[in-house]
Amino acid sequence: MINSLLVYIHLLAACVAIGILLIQDYALFQTHGRRLTTLEIAELHLNAKRVSIALLLLWVTGIAIVIKGYVGHPDYIINQKLWAKLSVVVVLTVNGCLLHSFCFPRLCKPQGLNDLSNPEKILLALSGSLSTTSWLYASYLGIARHWSFSVKYTDMMAIYAGTFLMLFIIACQCLWYFSKASQITRQTDHLTRSWNDNKKDMEQPTAPALHDTQ
Repeated sequence: MINSLLVYIHLLAACVAIGILLIQDYALFQTHGRRLTTLEIAELHLNAKRVSIALLLLWVTGIAIVIKGYVGHPDYIINQKLWAKLSVVVVLTVNGCLLHSFCFPRLCKPQGLNDLSNPEKILLALSGSLSTTSWLYASYLGIARHWSFSVKYTDMMAIYAGTFLMLFIIACQCLWYFSKASQITRQTDHLTRSWNDNKKDMEQPTAPALHDTQ
């Protein structure tokens, strides 16, 4: 009974965190790199706190499940899938500190994502894609019973690394697209303003000339 309750809370925390994470990722994608509104910043910080609570629950219930499993079956801890999941959650936790200390403050800057430097954008893409990959992969390892005592640790971590690399490339491509779209918009606005200014300058001398001829 206790074990079922722990597993239920463990999976529920992971599901809630992934749901919040995917919704927040989609919301940030919809901004196309523009600066966030006050409401969007407040929502970002609120979701960050929710995911942090879910991560804490994941650690507490996970440790309890491992202890209970080891007491009942001492060979429980030699399962390489367990160590792969532990490694992913450690990466997830460390990356969470990076998100809070580096990424979120830059996402909330007045100039927006598009005006950040290229190193900052790359680090944002790296941390964001690592967070998404880690949550999804840790959840998959939690239900992949067929991998227990059958798949090597190195193979599982290789899949993890490959998935992260794929999402990182996609994130970098999105940031590149947002920057290019922003540059085109600014150039178009600049040309439009210049054309309007030139048009006004050409029209201004004609009025006195017509007045003098009369």
